[in-house]
Amino acid sequence: MTEALIDHPYRRAIMDEVHARPVEIVDGPARIRRLIFIMPSEAGAMTRVFENFTAFCAGAGVAAPVDRQHSFDIGARHITWEFHTEFVTVTWRSALTDRTNVPDGIGIDILADSFLIGSMRIDVTGDNTLPERLLAGFAQASLCLTNIDNGTAQVMTDFVPDADKFIRYEFAAGQLSTLRRSILTRRLLEVETYRIMALLGLPLARELSPALRTAEIELGELVESLSEAESLEAVKAALATLHALSVRSGQFSERLGYRFAASHAYGDILRARLAGLRETPTGLGSSLSHGVGNRVDPGLATCAAMEKRLNVLAQKIERATAMLNVRISLDMQVQNSAVLDTIAQTAVSQFRLQRTVEGLSTIAISYYLLGILSYFLAGPLEELHLPKTLTLSAAVPFVLLAVWLMVRYIRNAHFTGKS
Repeated sequence: MTEALIDHPYRRAIMDEVHARPVEIVDGPARIRRLIFIMPSEAGAMTRVFENFTAFCAGAGVAAPVDRQHSFDIGARHITWEFHTEFVTVTWRSALTDRTNVPDGIGIDILADSFLIGSMRIDVTGDNTLPERLLAGFAQASLCLTNIDNGTAQVMTDFVPDADKFIRYEFAAGQLSTLRRSILTRRLLEVETYRIMALLGLPLARELSPALRTAEIELGELVESLSEAESLEAVKAALATLHALSVRSGQFSERLGYRFAASHAYGDILRARLAGLRETPTGLGSSLSHGVGNRVDPGLATCAAMEKRLNVLAQKIERATAMLNVRISLDMQVQNSAVLDTIAQTAVSQFRLQRTVEGLSTIAISYYLLGILSYFLAGPLEELHLPKTLTLSAAVPFVLLAVWLMVRYIRNAHFTGKS
């Protein structure tokens, strides 16, 4: 019976996603480093990196990757590559005494075309609490020292890069089980990763803020000047300026839209990971949630404000464009009405002229027709001894009527389309 059931095309992908990023087991004290790389903004960049990574695995004699997270051992190091939508993380675990920041032979060279956006180091120790001697190695102004997992472990950092440009975390995990230590280590790695990724839109927002402000000022000045635009040409010039502003606004949205949406998504993931740490204060420093919030929330608020300004600018441009289109439409209707009035007056004049011409034509044709009749009837009237002048005078009304009827018939034939 089950053989007759048809799987949805996405069922396998959904089931694989559950196991796509398994927790890496940290079975004791270790030093964990992670590098975060942003892919180039070009089509197929992530695919090329994955293909190059597959080739590296084949050359290094390790199993080929089948998921977006792939782990392998080289020497005394355990390496994990993770492929995300727009970034790649390379994480390796080694002994606490390992001082090599970027070791050779783990495939990092295939990311030469990518951009390093973040680096971090977590020292997982077997201590139950962090020794006071470690405090001297951290900046006191930004120190975060907090209990996690309801007080069974401690974490310390200051979010300040060390001499090797790594953000340093100290993690006292002596009271944790292997699984809890592994889960919390992963959460700490994700906190730092998503903290950096959430703030990636902030520099872009600051970079484009002056250009957006210029566009807002130009739009405000244009809207104020619309009341002075009397001629149709001035209105059309204003409409052309609005079109140029609309293009610039679209360019801003194109550059910022995806970045801001990604920042909001990373921010949501970051808050979820912080909540999963289950922090309690130590009194010696702020919590990770408070420290990260102080650094990330203003940046996300700036991105949200920038996004709102972009939407407001686009709406204002749309309203101003609609208003100008109505103005142009009304002006054109007025012009069309004036043209129609002129045409109507011309038609009336032509009609009157036509009636005048018809009257004059009737008289002229009748005159010539009577002249012809005078020659034509001269002989018969003389034979009948009838007065020629009296006879022609009596024929005048009939000739006029006949000519008028003929002219009228011809005019009606033209109106009805008859020849």
